Amino acid sequence: MRALIVEQGWSRGALAAARALHDAGWTVGVATPTGPRDGLAVRSRARSAHHRTEPLHPADGFTGSVARAVREGGYDVVFGAGEAEVTALSAARDAVGAVVPHGPHDQLLRAMDKSELARAASAVGIAVPDVLDPADVPDERTACIVKADRHARPDLPGSPPRIDTTVVTGRTAVARRVAQVRALGADVEVQVLHPGTLVAYAVVRGPGGVVAESQQRAERIWPPGAGASARAVTVDVDEELAARAQALLESLEFLGLAELQYVQAPDGTARLIDLNARFYGSLSLAVAAGANLPAAWGQIALGRAPRPVRARPGVRYQWGSADVRRALTERRGGLVRDLAATVGAAPGARHSVASLRDPGPALARLRSGLARRERRRPAPTGVPAPASAT
Repeated sequence: MRALIVEQGWSRGALAAARALHDAGWTVGVATPTGPRDGLAVRSRARSAHHRTEPLHPADGFTGSVARAVREGGYDVVFGAGEAEVTALSAARDAVGAVVPHGPHDQLLRAMDKSELARAASAVGIAVPDVLDPADVPDERTACIVKADRHARPDLPGSPPRIDTTVVTGRTAVARRVAQVRALGADVEVQVLHPGTLVAYAVVRGPGGVVAESQQRAERIWPPGAGASARAVTVDVDEELAARAQALLESLEFLGLAELQYVQAPDGTARLIDLNARFYGSLSLAVAAGANLPAAWGQIALGRAPRPVRARPGVRYQWGSADVRRALTERRGGLVRDLAATVGAAPGARHSVASLRDPGPALARLRSGLARRERRRPAPTGVPAPASAT
């Protein structure tokens, strides 16, 4: 079993997937537009080969470089690690030379489109966030969520690999962010910022239904307000939430891995805010809890029927660097107390990057951070500039 993961280089989800597939007996290649020293998964002991890809634009160049990597490595399955790669590979699946493990392309796009997803979710009884017209933001103090309809548009030249969701406060700032997103070629949705806890239900669905699932609850998120899990724990699967999620995926003819993210209000209402049809940032938590979602997805892609698995509750996760940045910002109970609690949460937790068995990715991240800091350091004063060459 041979899998190729196509990514931009620094995807925590790609790293978790490479490790999980390797542990399940897969040979894993990683393809990036960067060199073999720039990234997380490429520095992992789990990957057996690195391939260079062309940029996502033009599409033919990208598709051709992936097809070349497939031939070189003899890969059976190709996974995209980000929305841009997933979309581009799905559109070109007949030209890649290996299985691109998604359902119908038009249905995949529908699942990744925020407005289309909300309509489909409402049809099966799942609550969704309230939507505002940008002109109806009431004042300069109201916080809103501003989202692109799709996180990535590789079909649009010049579009970035990802358009992030942001929390924006005030009518003027919302209008400015909406204009920025539209300038990138995306449609925009402005949502009410509903308070609550970030909950995620991750599932692998095959032609016969669900074969692997995991539910988690965030304990800390980064960035605050509308971020990803910086600290999380697996919990018992909510059977009603799972049943509605599975009905949604069935209506979308969805195959493969889906992470459905909800904001759960204090009254228990869970509003669906996103569906990630890719390897997500806290994927290592599900794997640590006994649900190897990437391996189950790979088995489905090869036409096999893996034994159904469900993640066990009580397993903890930490994205360490994000949790530290969160503590420096939020300072819950004071800066020293929050930092101490953050450090204390590390032992026994599964981490997204750090691993004693696989230290290369963490060292690559450290080296990259030091390099960025060096580039930002101001030039020394009082030193004559070098003479110009003539």
